[in-house]
Amino acid sequence: MAFNSGIFQPPIWTNEYERQWLSPEHIASIVGLESPSFRHSIIKTKNGITALVATIGPGVLFVYSMRRLNGSNDPYISELIKIAYETHFQLGSIKHIFMGEVQERETEPFIEEEVYPSREGLDYPSAETQIWDYDSHEFSAIMGTPVGQVVGYFILGAYGQGIRRISRIATFHTGLDLHKLHIRFDIDDA
Repeated sequence: MAFNSGIFQPPIWTNEYERQWLSPEHIASIVGLESPSFRHSIIKTKNGITALVATIGPGVLFVYSMRRLNGSNDPYISELIKIAYETHFQLGSIKHIFMGEVQERETEPFIEEEVYPSREGLDYPSAETQIWDYDSHEFSAIMGTPVGQVVGYFILGAYGQGIRRISRIATFHTGLDLHKLHIRFDIDDA
């Protein structure tokens, strides 16, 4: 016997995507990138929010929003990134992960207070893109932030150890007063 309470129970997880074309800004930010792209959202709202909202194109993933509560049993954001990218493109084709408008409460202040001051005369925010090479202390510091850890876990979870690596990190600002921090992680073979 089936029980029907008449109350609609929304699904715990939603996994939605639609085809879209990358904006001219996104295309310009990556040489040789071709459209189409897909807006992809994976969201769970029951018993705490876990979410990833991204745009995915061939070789690139733009993360606009990510959230997972500490101590949650939900999949890690790095796993959601893998699911989202693999839905549309071969995993081995990814070359760049962009974290757009970083507002994570530890990462953005850390980059402002610890990473940028390491370069003499560099103001935060900066109108110029800053490149942090693999062998620099700043690279390691950024990888140790919560945002850097998500990307690092994605690389390890998607490829295993010693197959692919983050070769450089770029930080740049946009917006009227350069108030929006973006981070680009470049991915190469190890």
